[in-house]
Amino acid sequence: MSQSYLIRSVEPSDAAAIHRIKTAPGVYPDTLQLPHQPLSVTEKQLNERPANIHHLVACADGEVVGSAGLIVNEGMRVRHSADLFLIVRDDWQGKGVGGALMRAVTDLADNWLGLIRIELKVIHDNARAIALYEKFGFEYEGRLRQEQLRAGKLEDVLVMGRLNWPRRAEA
Repeated sequence: MSQSYLIRSVEPSDAAAIHRIKTAPGVYPDTLQLPHQPLSVTEKQLNERPANIHHLVACADGEVVGSAGLIVNEGMRVRHSADLFLIVRDDWQGKGVGGALMRAVTDLADNWLGLIRIELKVIHDNARAIALYEKFGFEYEGRLRQEQLRAGKLEDVLVMGRLNWPRRAEA
């Protein structure tokens, strides 16, 4: 039986839970987060969130277990596109949280924001994340060599994108 998750917009009161996820040893190595980031940074991000950031959380048993969202580009000629971010609490990985968040984010992009393009970066050896993104229509677009420092080693990062063009006509 698969678990269902409550997906909702992030609230400033979620800062401690999101901070726990972002700084967990099983999460931060595959992100651009630093291992010892203070809680105040996350609190500031949530309290001062610009209108172009659409940030969602997944909750199970009353706890935030994942976070995802879109950063819609603000430039006049790129407003049809956004960058995607996604993190899942290390003890909830592999339990469908990422899929639930991806369904919500792609629905938001396609049906409410009218986005044509979503793009993301993922570290080259994060096979589970790459498989999830491919399941939701993301395709490999390029490789940024030695883009990210992880545990003292420069690692390659893959660029992936998802196009929703031409816009699907719904009957």
